Amino acid sequence: MIATQTGVELESETYQQDSETYRFEFDQDTTSASMAVVAALSEVIDRDLVELDPLHDIVDTDALDELVRVREPMDGDISVRFTVAEYAITVYSDGTVALAPSGHDRTETASEGAFHK
Repeated sequence: MIATQTGVELESETYQQDSETYRFEFDQDTTSASMAVVAALSEVIDRDLVELDPLHDIVDTDALDELVRVREPMDGDISVRFTVAEYAITVYSDGTVALAPSGHDRTETASEGAFHK
């Protein structure tokens, strides 16, 4: 477990140097997707989040949480992509948050059901 500055615990963190992508896993039973995004972003930018616009000013956090919550396997995978600060953020319905520099936009291509902001 990774304890973040926001007090949210993420399950794991990996960094893929070739794509400059950080990947975080979170437990969907205890952590909402929106809180996982905030926690992951705080880890990557190593900056006080009060310096950033609130996440709910950038994306509808209730909709994000609902779209990527744990689903039955038959429902298919969902991913949501948006940009915060200098990062392209993709949240996957499997409990993963990926962050990559937005200029590079190197997170995997979202599925056809993705929403972009």
